Amino acid sequence: GSRLKEALPHCEAGPSASSENSDVGSHTPRGKMSNSNMPLEERTVGVLDRDDAKMQKGYTLFNAGRETYLIDEDGRVVHEWRSSRNVFCGYLLPNGHLLRDGSENLEAPCFQAGGAAGFVEEVTWDNEVVWSHAMTPYSTFLTHHDLQVLPNGNVLVLCWQRKSKDEAMAAGRRPDLLPDGEVWDDLVVELAPDGKGGAAVVWKWSMWDHLVQDYDPNRSNFGDVAAHPELFDINFCPPGGKAGARNRDGKTAGPNPSGLEVAKVEGKTGEKDWLHINAMSYDAVRDQIVLSVNSVSEFIIVDHGTTTDEASVHSGGKLGKGGDILYRFGNPQVARQGSHKEQVLFCQHSVKFLRGVPGDGNILLFNNGRAPDRQWSSVDEYRLPDHNGEYERSYSTAGRKDRVWTFGPHIGRRGSFYCTHISACQRLPNGNTLVTMGPQGILVEVTPDGEEVWRYVSPVMILEGAVGYARQGDTRTSGRFSLFFGHRYAPNHPAFNGDGDQPRILTPGRYLEV
Repeated sequence: GSRLKEALPHCEAGPSASSENSDVGSHTPRGKMSNSNMPLEERTVGVLDRDDAKMQKGYTLFNAGRETYLIDEDGRVVHEWRSSRNVFCGYLLPNGHLLRDGSENLEAPCFQAGGAAGFVEEVTWDNEVVWSHAMTPYSTFLTHHDLQVLPNGNVLVLCWQRKSKDEAMAAGRRPDLLPDGEVWDDLVVELAPDGKGGAAVVWKWSMWDHLVQDYDPNRSNFGDVAAHPELFDINFCPPGGKAGARNRDGKTAGPNPSGLEVAKVEGKTGEKDWLHINAMSYDAVRDQIVLSVNSVSEFIIVDHGTTTDEASVHSGGKLGKGGDILYRFGNPQVARQGSHKEQVLFCQHSVKFLRGVPGDGNILLFNNGRAPDRQWSSVDEYRLPDHNGEYERSYSTAGRKDRVWTFGPHIGRRGSFYCTHISACQRLPNGNTLVTMGPQGILVEVTPDGEEVWRYVSPVMILEGAVGYARQGDTRTSGRFSLFFGHRYAPNHPAFNGDGDQPRILTPGRYLEV
Protein backbone atom coordinates (compact mmCIF):
# COMPACT_ATOMS: atom_id res chain seq x y z
CA GLY A 1 0.00 0.00 0.00
CA SER A 2 1.15 3.56 -0.65
CA ARG A 3 1.97 5.95 2.16
CA LEU A 4 -0.07 9.04 2.97
CA LYS A 5 2.81 11.37 2.18
CA GLU A 6 3.09 9.77 -1.27
CA ALA A 7 -0.52 10.35 -2.30
CA LEU A 8 -2.41 13.56 -1.66
CA PRO A 9 -5.34 13.02 -4.03
CA HIS A 10 -7.09 15.49 -6.28
CA CYS A 11 -10.40 16.80 -5.01
CA GLU A 12 -12.91 19.46 -5.96
CA ALA A 13 -15.56 21.48 -4.08
CA GLY A 14 -16.15 19.63 -0.81
CA PRO A 15 -19.23 19.49 1.40
CA SER A 16 -19.20 21.29 4.73
CA ALA A 17 -18.41 19.27 7.85
CA SER A 18 -20.94 18.82 10.60
CA SER A 19 -21.80 16.80 13.74
CA GLU A 20 -19.62 15.81 16.63
CA ASN A 21 -16.47 13.74 16.25
CA SER A 22 -15.97 12.33 19.73
CA ASP A 23 -12.94 10.30 20.78
CA VAL A 24 -12.91 6.50 20.90
CA GLY A 25 -10.44 5.37 23.53
CA SER A 26 -6.81 6.49 23.46
CA HIS A 27 -4.86 6.92 20.25
CA THR A 28 -1.30 6.95 19.10
CA PRO A 29 -0.09 10.26 17.63
CA ARG A 30 1.21 10.24 14.08
CA GLY A 31 4.68 8.70 13.89
CA LYS A 32 4.75 7.39 17.47
CA MET A 33 4.85 3.75 18.60
CA SER A 34 1.52 1.93 18.93
CA ASN A 35 0.34 -1.30 20.53
CA SER A 36 1.44 -3.10 17.36
CA ASN A 37 5.01 -2.33 18.48
CA MET A 38 5.78 -0.73 15.14
CA PRO A 39 5.71 2.94 14.14
CA LEU A 40 2.98 3.81 11.64
CA GLU A 41 5.50 4.81 8.98
CA GLU A 42 7.11 1.34 9.13
CA ARG A 43 3.91 -0.68 8.86
CA THR A 44 3.10 -2.53 5.65
CA VAL A 45 -0.43 -3.75 6.46
CA GLY A 46 -3.19 -2.69 8.81
CA VAL A 47 -3.46 1.00 9.66
CA LEU A 48 -0.61 2.74 7.84
CA ASP A 49 -1.47 6.30 8.76
CA ARG A 50 -4.08 8.34 10.59
CA ASP A 51 -4.74 11.89 11.66
CA ASP A 52 -6.78 11.74 14.85
CA ALA A 53 -7.69 15.41 14.68
CA LYS A 54 -9.28 15.16 11.23
CA MET A 55 -10.60 11.62 10.87
CA GLN A 56 -14.10 10.45 11.78
CA LYS A 57 -13.92 8.63 15.10
CA GLY A 58 -15.60 5.26 15.22
CA TYR A 59 -15.42 1.62 14.25
CA THR A 60 -15.07 0.11 10.78
CA LEU A 61 -16.95 -3.00 9.64
CA PHE A 62 -15.81 -5.19 6.73
CA ASN A 63 -16.24 -8.76 5.50
CA ALA A 64 -13.65 -11.26 4.30
CA GLY A 65 -14.59 -14.82 3.44
CA ARG A 66 -16.87 -16.09 6.20
CA GLU A 67 -15.63 -13.49 8.66
CA THR A 68 -17.02 -10.07 9.57
CA TYR A 69 -14.70 -7.79 11.53
CA LEU A 70 -15.34 -4.62 13.52
CA ILE A 71 -12.06 -2.76 14.08
CA ASP A 72 -11.07 0.41 15.90
CA GLU A 73 -9.08 3.31 14.47
CA ASP A 74 -5.75 1.51 14.90
CA GLY A 75 -6.99 -1.74 13.33
CA ARG A 76 -7.61 -3.68 16.53
CA VAL A 77 -10.56 -6.08 16.52
CA VAL A 78 -13.32 -5.07 18.92
CA HIS A 79 -15.83 -7.65 17.70
CA GLU A 80 -16.20 -10.31 15.03
CA TRP A 81 -18.82 -12.64 13.61
CA ARG A 82 -18.33 -15.91 11.76
CA SER A 83 -20.80 -17.35 9.25
CA SER A 84 -21.13 -20.84 7.83
CA ARG A 85 -21.22 -19.17 4.37
CA ASN A 86 -19.04 -16.65 2.58
CA VAL A 87 -20.38 -13.16 3.33
CA PHE A 88 -20.48 -10.54 0.59
CA CYS A 89 -22.12 -7.68 2.48
CA GLY A 90 -23.15 -6.98 6.06
CA TYR A 91 -24.54 -4.02 7.99
CA LEU A 92 -24.88 -3.23 11.69
CA LEU A 93 -28.47 -2.60 12.76
CA PRO A 94 -29.49 -0.03 15.41
CA ASN A 95 -30.09 -2.86 17.90
CA GLY A 96 -26.52 -4.11 17.52
CA HIS A 97 -27.48 -7.06 15.37
CA LEU A 98 -25.75 -7.85 12.07
CA LEU A 99 -27.67 -8.15 8.82
CA ARG A 100 -25.67 -10.20 6.32
CA ASP A 101 -25.98 -12.26 3.19
CA GLY A 102 -24.45 -15.66 2.55
CA SER A 103 -23.18 -17.46 -0.52
CA GLU A 104 -25.08 -20.52 -1.74
CA ASN A 105 -22.82 -21.16 -4.73
CA LEU A 106 -22.78 -24.92 -4.20
CA GLU A 107 -26.57 -25.03 -3.99
CA ALA A 108 -27.14 -22.64 -6.89
CA PRO A 109 -24.87 -23.66 -9.78
CA CYS A 110 -27.17 -21.84 -12.23
CA PHE A 111 -26.06 -18.48 -10.83
CA GLN A 112 -22.29 -18.31 -11.06
CA ALA A 113 -21.55 -14.58 -11.18
CA GLY A 114 -19.92 -11.86 -9.13
CA GLY A 115 -21.98 -10.82 -6.12
CA ALA A 116 -24.00 -14.05 -5.97
CA ALA A 117 -25.40 -14.75 -2.49
CA GLY A 118 -28.70 -16.60 -1.95
CA PHE A 119 -29.15 -16.35 1.81
CA VAL A 120 -30.15 -13.41 4.03
CA GLU A 121 -30.06 -13.48 7.81
CA GLU A 122 -30.06 -11.29 10.89
CA VAL A 123 -27.85 -12.41 13.78
CA THR A 124 -27.40 -10.96 17.25
CA TRP A 125 -24.25 -9.34 18.61
CA ASP A 126 -23.37 -12.86 19.82
CA ASN A 127 -23.97 -14.37 16.35
CA GLU A 128 -27.27 -16.10 17.17
CA VAL A 129 -29.71 -16.26 14.24
CA VAL A 130 -32.83 -14.10 14.65
CA TRP A 131 -34.35 -14.80 11.23
CA SER A 132 -33.23 -16.00 7.83
CA HIS A 133 -34.67 -16.18 4.34
CA ALA A 134 -33.80 -17.54 0.92
CA MET A 135 -35.56 -16.85 -2.36
CA THR A 136 -36.19 -20.33 -3.72
CA PRO A 137 -36.00 -22.45 -5.75
CA TYR A 138 -32.33 -21.71 -6.45
CA SER A 139 -32.86 -22.99 -9.96
CA THR A 140 -34.93 -19.83 -10.58
CA PHE A 141 -34.02 -17.18 -7.98
CA LEU A 142 -30.89 -15.98 -6.20
CA THR A 143 -30.30 -12.90 -4.05
CA HIS A 144 -27.14 -10.95 -4.77
CA HIS A 145 -24.89 -7.97 -4.01
CA ASP A 146 -26.74 -5.71 -1.57
CA LEU A 147 -29.22 -5.35 1.27
CA GLN A 148 -31.06 -2.27 2.55
CA VAL A 149 -32.82 -1.90 5.89
CA LEU A 150 -35.99 0.21 5.83
CA PRO A 151 -37.17 2.46 8.68
CA ASN A 152 -39.94 -0.03 9.54
CA GLY A 153 -37.44 -2.87 9.97
CA ASN A 154 -38.18 -4.56 6.66
CA VAL A 155 -35.28 -5.38 4.35
CA LEU A 156 -34.87 -4.73 0.63
CA VAL A 157 -32.97 -7.44 -1.25
CA LEU A 158 -31.67 -7.62 -4.82
CA CYS A 159 -32.63 -10.86 -6.55
CA TRP A 160 -31.98 -12.47 -9.93
CA GLN A 161 -34.71 -14.42 -11.71
CA ARG A 162 -33.87 -16.67 -14.66
CA LYS A 163 -35.78 -16.09 -17.89
CA SER A 164 -35.67 -18.72 -20.61
CA LYS A 165 -34.78 -18.03 -24.22
CA ASP A 166 -38.45 -18.24 -25.15
CA GLU A 167 -39.42 -15.78 -22.40
CA ALA A 168 -36.68 -13.40 -23.48
CA MET A 169 -37.74 -13.51 -27.13
CA ALA A 170 -41.35 -12.99 -26.08
CA ALA A 171 -40.14 -9.76 -24.48
CA GLY A 172 -38.49 -8.68 -27.75
CA ARG A 173 -34.92 -9.79 -27.11
CA ARG A 174 -32.91 -10.22 -30.30
CA PRO A 175 -31.89 -13.88 -30.82
CA ASP A 176 -28.27 -12.87 -31.43
CA LEU A 177 -28.22 -11.38 -27.91
CA LEU A 178 -28.89 -14.71 -26.21
CA PRO A 179 -25.44 -16.40 -26.18
CA ASP A 180 -26.24 -18.21 -22.91
CA GLY A 181 -29.72 -19.32 -23.96
CA GLU A 182 -31.24 -17.35 -21.06
CA VAL A 183 -31.16 -13.93 -19.39
CA TRP A 184 -31.61 -12.84 -15.78
CA ASP A 185 -34.24 -10.39 -14.67
CA ASP A 186 -33.42 -8.18 -11.67
CA LEU A 187 -35.91 -7.87 -8.83
CA VAL A 188 -36.08 -5.70 -5.74
CA VAL A 189 -37.83 -7.71 -3.03
CA GLU A 190 -39.00 -6.37 0.32
CA LEU A 191 -38.85 -8.86 3.20
CA ALA A 192 -40.76 -8.50 6.47
CA PRO A 193 -39.42 -10.61 9.36
CA ASP A 194 -42.31 -12.74 10.68
CA GLY A 195 -41.17 -13.03 14.30
CA LYS A 196 -40.90 -16.80 13.92
CA GLY A 197 -37.40 -17.05 12.50
CA GLY A 198 -38.32 -16.36 8.89
CA ALA A 199 -39.51 -13.55 6.63
CA ALA A 200 -42.23 -12.97 4.07
CA VAL A 201 -42.17 -11.12 0.75
CA VAL A 202 -44.43 -8.06 1.09
CA TRP A 203 -43.44 -6.02 -1.99
CA LYS A 204 -41.66 -6.59 -5.28
CA TRP A 205 -40.39 -4.61 -8.25
CA SER A 206 -39.15 -6.22 -11.48
CA MET A 207 -37.18 -4.72 -14.36
CA TRP A 208 -39.01 -7.17 -16.66
CA ASP A 209 -42.21 -5.16 -16.22
CA HIS A 210 -40.59 -1.99 -17.57
CA LEU A 211 -38.93 -2.97 -20.83
CA VAL A 212 -39.09 -1.44 -24.30
CA GLN A 213 -37.72 -2.64 -27.64
CA ASP A 214 -37.88 -1.73 -31.33
CA TYR A 215 -36.93 -5.13 -32.75
CA ASP A 216 -40.14 -7.18 -32.77
CA PRO A 217 -43.32 -5.26 -33.68
CA ASN A 218 -45.47 -8.20 -32.64
CA ARG A 219 -44.65 -7.74 -28.96
CA SER A 220 -46.63 -5.52 -26.58
CA ASN A 221 -43.55 -3.57 -25.50
CA PHE A 222 -42.60 -2.57 -29.06
CA GLY A 223 -41.99 1.16 -29.36
CA ASP A 224 -39.65 4.04 -29.94
CA VAL A 225 -36.85 3.55 -27.40
CA ALA A 226 -35.86 7.21 -27.45
CA ALA A 227 -39.46 8.26 -26.76
CA HIS A 228 -39.65 6.07 -23.64
CA PRO A 229 -36.76 6.82 -21.26
CA GLU A 230 -39.02 5.63 -18.44
CA LEU A 231 -38.52 2.10 -19.81
CA PHE A 232 -35.36 -0.01 -20.25
CA ASP A 233 -34.24 -1.24 -23.67
CA ILE A 234 -33.98 -5.03 -23.46
CA ASN A 235 -31.56 -5.02 -26.39
CA PHE A 236 -29.02 -2.55 -25.02
CA CYS A 237 -26.05 -4.84 -24.38
CA PRO A 238 -22.47 -3.54 -24.21
CA PRO A 239 -20.07 -5.44 -26.51
CA GLY A 240 -18.36 -8.12 -24.46
CA GLY A 241 -20.75 -7.81 -21.53
CA LYS A 242 -19.42 -6.71 -18.14
CA ALA A 243 -15.83 -7.57 -19.00
CA GLY A 244 -16.08 -5.65 -22.26
CA ALA A 245 -17.50 -2.62 -20.48
CA ARG A 246 -14.50 -2.64 -18.15
CA ASN A 247 -11.90 -3.29 -20.83
CA ARG A 248 -12.92 -1.89 -24.20
CA ASP A 249 -9.71 -2.98 -25.94
CA GLY A 250 -10.41 -6.63 -25.05
CA LYS A 251 -7.23 -6.95 -23.05
CA THR A 252 -6.73 -7.56 -19.37
CA ALA A 253 -5.99 -4.33 -17.55
CA GLY A 254 -2.51 -3.95 -16.14
CA PRO A 255 -1.58 -4.39 -12.47
CA ASN A 256 -3.49 -2.13 -10.12
CA PRO A 257 -1.66 0.26 -7.76
CA SER A 258 -1.37 -2.33 -4.99
CA GLY A 259 0.67 -4.66 -7.18
CA LEU A 260 -2.02 -7.36 -7.01
CA GLU A 261 -3.49 -8.75 -10.20
CA VAL A 262 -6.91 -7.69 -11.48
CA ALA A 263 -9.58 -10.23 -12.39
CA LYS A 264 -9.00 -11.98 -15.71
CA VAL A 265 -12.39 -12.76 -17.16
CA GLU A 266 -14.04 -12.77 -20.56
CA GLY A 267 -17.57 -11.65 -21.27
CA LYS A 268 -20.17 -12.14 -23.98
CA THR A 269 -22.40 -9.57 -25.65
CA GLY A 270 -25.88 -10.20 -24.28
CA GLU A 271 -24.66 -12.49 -21.50
CA LYS A 272 -27.28 -13.74 -19.06
CA ASP A 273 -26.24 -11.32 -16.29
CA TRP A 274 -26.85 -8.46 -18.72
CA LEU A 275 -27.81 -5.82 -16.14
CA HIS A 276 -25.61 -6.71 -13.15
CA ILE A 277 -27.35 -4.40 -10.68
CA ASN A 278 -24.73 -4.19 -7.95
CA ALA A 279 -26.03 -1.68 -5.38
CA MET A 280 -29.23 -0.10 -4.13
CA SER A 281 -30.20 2.57 -1.65
CA TYR A 282 -33.48 3.71 -0.15
CA ASP A 283 -34.44 7.34 0.50
CA ALA A 284 -37.11 7.60 3.18
CA VAL A 285 -37.80 11.27 2.40
CA ARG A 286 -38.67 10.59 -1.25
CA ASP A 287 -39.76 6.97 -0.65
CA GLN A 288 -37.64 5.97 -3.64
CA ILE A 289 -34.99 3.38 -4.50
CA VAL A 290 -31.86 3.99 -6.54
CA LEU A 291 -30.33 1.05 -8.42
CA SER A 292 -26.83 0.85 -9.87
CA VAL A 293 -27.03 -0.86 -13.28
CA ASN A 294 -23.36 -1.68 -13.58
CA SER A 295 -23.13 -3.26 -17.02
CA VAL A 296 -24.54 -0.22 -18.82
CA SER A 297 -22.90 2.42 -16.56
CA GLU A 298 -26.13 4.00 -15.38
CA PHE A 299 -28.18 4.41 -12.23
CA ILE A 300 -31.96 4.51 -12.19
CA ILE A 301 -34.49 5.65 -9.57
CA VAL A 302 -37.87 3.97 -9.06
CA ASP A 303 -40.83 4.63 -6.76
CA HIS A 304 -41.24 2.56 -3.61
CA GLY A 305 -44.55 4.26 -2.84
CA THR A 306 -46.51 1.65 -4.79
CA THR A 307 -48.22 -1.62 -4.18
CA THR A 308 -46.70 -4.67 -5.85
CA ASP A 309 -49.42 -4.52 -8.48
CA GLU A 310 -48.73 -0.82 -9.13
CA ALA A 311 -44.99 -1.53 -9.29
CA SER A 312 -45.61 -3.89 -12.19
CA VAL A 313 -47.40 -1.33 -14.39
CA HIS A 314 -46.94 2.22 -15.64
CA SER A 315 -49.38 4.13 -13.45
CA GLY A 316 -50.43 4.40 -9.83
CA GLY A 317 -48.36 4.87 -6.71
CA LYS A 318 -47.27 8.05 -5.01
CA LEU A 319 -46.15 9.75 -8.24
CA GLY A 320 -48.67 8.14 -10.57
CA LYS A 321 -45.97 6.42 -12.66
CA GLY A 322 -46.18 2.92 -11.24
CA GLY A 323 -42.84 1.12 -11.32
CA ASP A 324 -41.45 2.97 -14.33
CA ILE A 325 -38.04 4.64 -14.19
CA LEU A 326 -38.42 8.08 -12.59
CA TYR A 327 -34.89 9.21 -13.36
CA ARG A 328 -31.76 7.79 -14.97
CA PHE A 329 -28.23 9.11 -15.17
CA GLY A 330 -24.73 8.23 -16.28
CA ASN A 331 -24.87 6.96 -19.85
CA PRO A 332 -27.45 8.63 -22.14
CA GLN A 333 -26.76 6.08 -24.88
CA VAL A 334 -28.82 3.48 -23.01
CA ALA A 335 -32.08 5.40 -23.53
CA ARG A 336 -30.87 7.01 -26.79
CA GLN A 337 -30.77 10.44 -25.18
CA GLY A 338 -27.18 11.27 -26.13
CA SER A 339 -23.84 10.01 -27.43
CA HIS A 340 -20.84 8.26 -25.95
CA LYS A 341 -19.19 11.65 -25.51
CA GLU A 342 -21.74 12.46 -22.83
CA GLN A 343 -21.16 9.31 -20.76
CA VAL A 344 -19.98 10.22 -17.24
CA LEU A 345 -20.35 6.94 -15.33
CA PHE A 346 -18.15 3.92 -16.02
CA CYS A 347 -19.03 0.57 -14.41
CA GLN A 348 -19.99 2.28 -11.13
CA HIS A 349 -20.59 0.70 -7.73
CA SER A 350 -21.97 1.76 -4.34
CA VAL A 351 -24.61 4.23 -5.53
CA LYS A 352 -26.19 5.69 -2.39
CA PHE A 353 -28.66 8.38 -1.39
CA LEU A 354 -27.16 10.74 1.20
CA ARG A 355 -29.33 11.49 4.24
CA GLY A 356 -28.39 12.84 7.64
CA VAL A 357 -24.85 13.66 6.50
CA PRO A 358 -23.31 16.54 4.51
CA GLY A 359 -24.73 16.45 0.99
CA ASP A 360 -28.22 15.60 2.23
CA GLY A 361 -30.45 14.48 -0.64
CA ASN A 362 -27.59 13.99 -3.11
CA ILE A 363 -26.22 10.81 -4.69
CA LEU A 364 -22.74 9.49 -3.85
CA LEU A 365 -21.12 6.75 -5.93
CA PHE A 366 -17.86 5.01 -6.77
CA ASN A 367 -17.11 5.62 -10.46
CA ASN A 368 -14.80 2.71 -11.34
CA GLY A 369 -13.60 3.76 -14.79
CA ARG A 370 -12.59 1.52 -17.68
CA ALA A 371 -9.57 0.60 -19.78
CA PRO A 372 -8.05 2.07 -21.81
CA ASP A 373 -9.71 5.50 -22.09
CA ARG A 374 -10.88 6.11 -18.50
CA GLN A 375 -8.32 4.10 -16.59
CA TRP A 376 -8.79 5.79 -13.23
CA SER A 377 -11.46 5.73 -10.54
CA SER A 378 -13.20 8.51 -8.68
CA VAL A 379 -15.80 9.03 -6.00
CA ASP A 380 -18.44 11.43 -7.29
CA GLU A 381 -21.32 13.27 -5.65
CA TYR A 382 -24.27 14.45 -7.75
CA ARG A 383 -27.15 16.76 -7.00
CA LEU A 384 -30.45 15.34 -8.23
CA PRO A 385 -32.66 17.59 -10.40
CA ASP A 386 -35.85 16.82 -8.50
CA HIS A 387 -38.76 18.90 -7.32
CA ASN A 388 -40.66 17.27 -4.46
CA GLY A 389 -39.59 13.83 -5.63
CA GLU A 390 -40.28 14.42 -9.33
CA TYR A 391 -37.41 14.80 -11.77
CA GLU A 392 -36.59 16.85 -14.82
CA ARG A 393 -37.17 14.74 -17.91
CA SER A 394 -33.78 15.47 -19.40
CA TYR A 395 -31.39 12.53 -19.39
CA SER A 396 -28.59 13.98 -21.46
CA THR A 397 -25.51 14.86 -19.41
CA ALA A 398 -24.27 17.47 -21.90
CA GLY A 399 -23.59 20.77 -20.18
CA ARG A 400 -24.93 19.47 -16.87
CA LYS A 401 -23.36 20.81 -13.69
CA ASP A 402 -24.88 18.35 -11.26
CA ARG A 403 -21.57 17.04 -9.92
CA VAL A 404 -20.83 18.90 -6.70
CA TRP A 405 -17.82 16.96 -5.41
CA THR A 406 -15.26 14.49 -6.70
CA PHE A 407 -12.22 12.68 -5.37
CA GLY A 408 -9.68 10.98 -7.65
CA PRO A 409 -7.45 12.54 -10.34
CA HIS A 410 -6.81 11.34 -13.89
CA ILE A 411 -4.32 8.58 -14.56
CA GLY A 412 -0.73 9.76 -14.35
CA ARG A 413 -1.46 12.40 -11.73
CA ARG A 414 -0.40 12.25 -8.13
CA GLY A 415 -2.79 10.17 -6.03
CA SER A 416 -4.60 8.55 -8.96
CA PHE A 417 -6.08 5.10 -8.29
CA TYR A 418 -7.90 2.56 -10.43
CA CYS A 419 -10.29 -0.16 -9.30
CA THR A 420 -11.47 -2.36 -12.16
CA HIS A 421 -14.42 -3.77 -10.20
CA ILE A 422 -16.19 -3.88 -6.79
CA SER A 423 -15.22 -0.88 -4.52
CA ALA A 424 -17.38 1.53 -2.51
CA CYS A 425 -17.80 4.85 -0.74
CA GLN A 426 -19.55 6.21 2.35
CA ARG A 427 -20.15 9.81 3.46
CA LEU A 428 -19.31 10.12 7.15
CA PRO A 429 -21.05 12.32 9.75
CA ASN A 430 -18.14 14.80 9.91
CA GLY A 431 -18.21 15.35 6.14
CA ASN A 432 -15.29 13.05 5.34
CA THR A 433 -15.71 10.16 2.90
CA LEU A 434 -14.60 6.57 3.43
CA VAL A 435 -13.39 5.01 0.17
CA THR A 436 -13.03 1.27 -0.44
CA MET A 437 -10.50 0.39 -3.14
CA GLY A 438 -12.00 -3.04 -3.66
CA PRO A 439 -9.55 -5.14 -5.70
CA GLN A 440 -6.65 -3.74 -3.69
CA GLY A 441 -8.29 -4.34 -0.31
CA ILE A 442 -7.53 -0.81 0.87
CA LEU A 443 -9.71 1.62 2.85
CA VAL A 444 -8.93 5.33 2.91
CA GLU A 445 -10.71 8.26 4.55
CA VAL A 446 -10.49 11.67 2.91
CA THR A 447 -11.62 15.13 3.98
CA PRO A 448 -13.88 17.33 1.82
CA ASP A 449 -10.68 18.93 0.52
CA GLY A 450 -9.27 15.56 -0.53
CA GLU A 451 -6.69 15.18 2.25
CA GLU A 452 -6.19 11.56 3.24
CA VAL A 453 -6.47 11.17 7.01
CA TRP A 454 -6.70 7.39 7.50
CA ARG A 455 -5.49 4.40 5.52
CA TYR A 456 -6.06 0.70 6.16
CA VAL A 457 -4.47 -2.05 4.06
CA SER A 458 -6.35 -5.25 4.77
CA PRO A 459 -4.08 -8.06 5.97
CA VAL A 460 -6.83 -10.66 5.48
CA MET A 461 -6.24 -13.01 2.56
CA ILE A 462 -9.35 -14.85 1.38
CA LEU A 463 -8.80 -18.54 0.79
CA GLU A 464 -11.19 -21.35 -0.15
CA GLY A 465 -13.24 -21.85 3.01
CA ALA A 466 -10.75 -20.01 5.19
CA VAL A 467 -8.77 -16.79 5.64
CA GLY A 468 -5.09 -16.10 6.17
CA TYR A 469 -3.32 -13.07 7.59
CA ALA A 470 -0.37 -11.14 6.25
CA ARG A 471 2.62 -10.61 8.50
CA GLN A 472 3.31 -7.08 9.70
CA GLY A 473 6.47 -5.87 7.99
CA ASP A 474 5.91 -7.98 4.88
CA THR A 475 4.41 -6.65 1.65
CA ARG A 476 1.38 -8.27 0.02
CA THR A 477 2.57 -9.41 -3.39
CA SER A 478 -0.01 -12.04 -4.35
CA GLY A 479 -3.27 -13.49 -3.13
CA ARG A 480 -6.81 -12.20 -2.82
CA PHE A 481 -7.26 -9.38 -0.28
CA SER A 482 -10.27 -7.76 -1.96
CA LEU A 483 -13.06 -5.95 -0.10
CA PHE A 484 -16.56 -5.25 -1.43
CA PHE A 485 -16.95 -2.35 0.99
CA GLY A 486 -16.05 -1.05 4.43
CA HIS A 487 -18.50 0.86 6.62
CA ARG A 488 -17.66 3.28 9.48
CA TYR A 489 -19.97 3.60 12.49
CA ALA A 490 -19.65 6.62 14.78
CA PRO A 491 -19.09 5.97 18.53
CA ASN A 492 -22.62 7.16 19.33
CA HIS A 493 -24.29 4.80 16.84
CA PRO A 494 -27.20 3.05 18.59
CA ALA A 495 -25.71 -0.36 17.76
CA PHE A 496 -23.21 0.28 20.55
CA ASN A 497 -25.84 1.00 23.24
CA GLY A 498 -26.08 -2.64 24.20
CA ASP A 499 -29.11 -4.18 25.88
CA GLY A 500 -31.23 -1.45 27.39
CA ASP A 501 -29.39 1.83 27.72
CA GLN A 502 -26.10 0.35 28.91
CA PRO A 503 -23.28 0.84 26.36
CA ARG A 504 -21.55 -2.20 25.01
CA ILE A 505 -18.02 -2.68 26.23
CA LEU A 506 -15.91 -2.48 23.07
CA THR A 507 -12.51 -3.68 24.21
CA PRO A 508 -9.76 -3.49 21.59
CA GLY A 509 -8.29 -6.93 21.03
CA ARG A 510 -5.80 -8.38 18.58
CA TYR A 511 -4.52 -6.94 15.33
CA LEU A 512 -5.45 -9.03 12.30
CA GLU A 513 -1.93 -8.74 10.94
CA VAL A 514 0.41 -11.26 12.57
